[in-house]
Amino acid sequence: FRSFTRQLGQDLLANMETREWLGTKPGGKMLTHEITDPNADYNYTQREILTRMSLLLARKNNLRLVAAHRTILENGSEQKIASNHCFSCHLTSQGTKVDRRSHQVEAGLDGTFGGYDAGYRFGYRTYRSEVPPAQAYYDPAVHPVLGTAGAEFGSRVIYDDTTQAFSVEPRIEKFSHRIRIRGEAGPGRLAGTLTYSRTRNKGTDLAADAWVGSATYTIPVSDNTRVIARATGQRLRADDIFIDLPTFREGRPGFQGDFDFTRYSSLDRADGSASVQVIHRLNSRMVVSATAGFRRIDRYDYPVVGDGTTTDRFTGQASVRYRRGLKYSTSLKYRFEKTSDPFVVGKGLFERNGSQVLGPLGADGFVFYFQREDLRYQPITTEPTARHDATWSFNWRPTKRTNLSVTVRASYDKNDDLDSLDVKHWSVRPNLSLSYTPDPRWSFTGGYTYQHYTSRGPVAVALFDG
Repeated sequence: FRSFTRQLGQDLLANMETREWLGTKPGGKMLTHEITDPNADYNYTQREILTRMSLLLARKNNLRLVAAHRTILENGSEQKIASNHCFSCHLTSQGTKVDRRSHQVEAGLDGTFGGYDAGYRFGYRTYRSEVPPAQAYYDPAVHPVLGTAGAEFGSRVIYDDTTQAFSVEPRIEKFSHRIRIRGEAGPGRLAGTLTYSRTRNKGTDLAADAWVGSATYTIPVSDNTRVIARATGQRLRADDIFIDLPTFREGRPGFQGDFDFTRYSSLDRADGSASVQVIHRLNSRMVVSATAGFRRIDRYDYPVVGDGTTTDRFTGQASVRYRRGLKYSTSLKYRFEKTSDPFVVGKGLFERNGSQVLGPLGADGFVFYFQREDLRYQPITTEPTARHDATWSFNWRPTKRTNLSVTVRASYDKNDDLDSLDVKHWSVRPNLSLSYTPDPRWSFTGGYTYQHYTSRGPVAVALFDG
């Protein structure tokens, strides 16, 4: 059993207060917020109960039954924020109770067969909240500047002047099956696992399936050299869902639109990776290693249904470690990653000048907000196409009672493949620590850490007319 309380703090939404500037003074549309409980102390306590059991069924093949049960209970309060429609630009914060319960059961068999250690696990997990969904009132649809209401504004929104549930907790049920095996295979040693799981949200009747597998093969090439080959793969598929929306401007003159669509999950993908690592001991004090790896992510339906993007990543790493007994040791590691077509927000971020491109869709002469989707021209990402990481560490024990450690980590990444953006990040993190143990009963430790981080990337402020 273990328990801890998590202090969540409160977002006062102070950065969500702004107003349009008209001419020489504020006016027009504005964004406001409302804190219904400004002095709230949001926190919840998490209690975990874990039980494990192992029973030897037969000494032959070392056949063993294993089982485990885990319960997590969360009780307290937290903040939830409802966002009104664009005609209101109003945020409302309220406190809600927390009463979440998670139960997990796992059972299976372990044994040794033909020189291989093998095992099977069946898992079942549930998650639910005992608190009713939070409710929020959504304002009537009115003109954001004039404040006048009418059928025109109501025809453009899905709902208004009503109370709706928001931030609804899922009700999760998950089944899983896992098989593992390890043992000597030829000149080396093999270890692998294969897992299938199905997760369903009973509140929406949507499910996701996942196949996950991994394998590691270690082979000694010589007395001083060994090679480690690793491979992992997963396939994720989530149910599609049809979104049925009211007709846009139903019953109004001019343009009317039907924006029903099928939501395809951006998590649908095949993800595979493989790497080879060579470790060589030069002498009794120095060890060097080198690693080369490749990963491919094939997205099935993102950003275009049936024609998703494929991300390829090449990785290289080299390291050297030197140790002189217990008195002195040092190591240096460098890692490089090169990525093609990293994950991007496909609809883009920036817009062309709409007044020169967009035109009315109907005889009423209206130009609508959704037409601005055609103005977006720049896919956006903060994922790098190239990344460099370097780490140097040093440890020195001048005496048996004194230990000095120094570590310096540095990283640099960039993405210069975007038409309108030049994304870069740079950081350096040195660390120094010193410990002194005058006798077995006392120990004194002091240290210093410094971090410098520089980021150059896109910033977009989307307010009112964009």
